[in-house]
Amino acid sequence: MSRRRRERTLIDGFLLLDKPAGVSSNNVLQQVRRLYDADKAGHTGSLDPFATGLLPICFGQATKLGGFLLESDKRYQAEVLLGVQTSTGDPEGEVIATSDPSAVTREQIEAVLPRLLGDIEQIPPMYSAIKQAGRHLYELAREGLEVDRQPRQVRIHELKLLDVSPSGFSFEVFCSKGTYIRTLGEDWAALLGQKGHLIGLRRLETGPFRQVRMVTMADLDACNFDAQRLQALLMPLSAALGDWPRLEVDDFDAARLRRGLECGPYPLAEPGEVIVYGTHGLACSIAEVNAQRRVLPRRWIGPEPTEEMLAATFSPRRP
Repeated sequence: MSRRRRERTLIDGFLLLDKPAGVSSNNVLQQVRRLYDADKAGHTGSLDPFATGLLPICFGQATKLGGFLLESDKRYQAEVLLGVQTSTGDPEGEVIATSDPSAVTREQIEAVLPRLLGDIEQIPPMYSAIKQAGRHLYELAREGLEVDRQPRQVRIHELKLLDVSPSGFSFEVFCSKGTYIRTLGEDWAALLGQKGHLIGLRRLETGPFRQVRMVTMADLDACNFDAQRLQALLMPLSAALGDWPRLEVDDFDAARLRRGLECGPYPLAEPGEVIVYGTHGLACSIAEVNAQRRVLPRRWIGPEPTEEMLAATFSPRRP
């Protein structure tokens, strides 16, 4: 006889976790999921094991926003060690090249900074999750293989030099999705005629989560498995929606969106992505307003509509 599956807890919201160093994002996710005994959980973008900082954990309905948050801009602080290049671009790799950085000055580091701003091209590192010929690049790298990679365009919105030491420098960067900070550090070193790799990386912001207080693993441990204290650490879905244009609809149109049907037109709505709110003031759908001001559903994020709401879609539209 098969063992009956234990029902997990239904939780909605975000945990803004401060990921510790030395552990993978997925490992941390599984730890947190077990702690909350959550039915559905995910995160909004991996951090390398050596990295720390903001790792939003999504529970329940919040997982529906995870894919959109992956597209968001992010802010990091990083530290580069000059004079040593590793196979991974971080402390976990083997040394593959060296240089002498003793003559590098702060003025030289700052002088090349503008060349890394704006739209730039990066060659993805071999130790990355990008697939080529059906395989992750890191799988090929672990087999000792290196393949040609196509450069990818990313945008560096802001780049600021922080501290300079005899062995390297630190910086803060605000960048688009898909930016490899390891590659940015290596490229900066190369502009100085040097080898280099990251020895520190911390994510400070992602998407709408800016200047937030992060929850540490110690904070979670201090809850001592108390469900109410754990729940109090979560942010609501609305915390991720502040930057999105808002569109309010009635039950009729909300039900149409839930069924995958367009609605409108809404003459005052601007074309583009919107968060649709229902009559109870709750976000219910991610949608897109087209040029004709009609609303096209992309992802339902609200509670299931009532039978009355669904039945309304089969009734004639009231004047």
